[in-house]
Amino acid sequence: MTWAVGKVSAFSYFRFVSVFFIALYSVFLYFYMDKKRIFKSNIMRFSVACCLIFLPSLQIYAAWAITYPFVLSIVLAFFAFLFANENDDKKNIIISCIILAISFLIYQPAGMMFVFFIFLKTFFENGNVLKKIIKNGIILFLAMLTNFIFIKIYTHLYGSTGRETLNLHLFQKILWFFNRPFMQSVANYNIQPSVFYNVVCACLILCGVWYTPKKWNFFLKILMVIAFCLASYAPNILVVETSSPYRTLVGVESILAVLFLNGIFNIFSRFISLHKYFCLFFVSGIAFSAIWNINYYIIDVQQHQLSDLAAAFKSVPRGRTIDFDIRGINGNIYSHFSQYEYGAISLGNAWTPKGMAMDIIKNNGLNDIKMTDGILVSDPGNKNIYYIKMSEIKNMTY
Repeated sequence: MTWAVGKVSAFSYFRFVSVFFIALYSVFLYFYMDKKRIFKSNIMRFSVACCLIFLPSLQIYAAWAITYPFVLSIVLAFFAFLFANENDDKKNIIISCIILAISFLIYQPAGMMFVFFIFLKTFFENGNVLKKIIKNGIILFLAMLTNFIFIKIYTHLYGSTGRETLNLHLFQKILWFFNRPFMQSVANYNIQPSVFYNVVCACLILCGVWYTPKKWNFFLKILMVIAFCLASYAPNILVVETSSPYRTLVGVESILAVLFLNGIFNIFSRFISLHKYFCLFFVSGIAFSAIWNINYYIIDVQQHQLSDLAAAFKSVPRGRTIDFDIRGINGNIYSHFSQYEYGAISLGNAWTPKGMAMDIIKNNGLNDIKMTDGILVSDPGNKNIYYIKMSEIKNMTY
């Protein structure tokens, strides 16, 4: 990938693709909400469509070059939802299943945004709720089954990654879901929330549930919200892996963020006559926080790593074959805050140092420096190879 684009900075082309699809998703969502008259006013629809694209999961999709196709998965899930709910024609249902299955093949957590769109329809539109849920649930099940079969075929041919192993302790995994992914999503736009912030957000989410137009029992609404959150994260709950990076939370984040925003906008529309200006100010604040997160916890961290690695190449004897010793590296060396994708370093991964080194070698005329074969770093110990110690790269103690 590095050789293809010439230098690491050219990964911006991939990020542009991601940002384009994010903007496209926001526009599609706005026109859908406008057509269905979801939310009371046009400014609320505009604000929600804008705010949803600044969630931490979407920030990662925009900032990481490797995640550039993930938003396409969301767009496909949206079109699958439209085909499924246009009418009860069997042809549309089959098309919906195919589109959703393709969405899952790109990135299943993003494809599970299909559940978020069902949530919007269930809570904010009129009609037979049970019939809609059953029909969309069948489509979701068929698409997930298709993806499961594909994964089994792929792992049979190319080997297992270990991530697809099914979890046998479902109750413990559900408790983990509420403790980690769910609480991360309650905090919505704040990646370093305090207990007080989480409590305030939870109260606003409950207000958002209360102000949804459906005239159901309040506790039934809460149970349904929880059920939708569990459904949107189901693929991750069903497997053994217990990591909850932000890029996997897009479905749960979107459900809870809509309720959070619904609560805030309904409260302020009752007490502030100029609530339109409040909405615009609120959207601007969220956009600023997203830009801050991306610049400070992702871009700056990556640029400093690349700069330090380039400096480390000055100590490499010319003509030597090099590799990288990633043992003992401090994960917080470039940022005081490190949680999943935010503040995370690339130098400690087995597959990223060589890509960064390719950029340095190619763009600094260091063609006499060679790297070991393969994409991954090798185990240190070969006396014929010069190992750059990543644990010492920050202080340059060579």
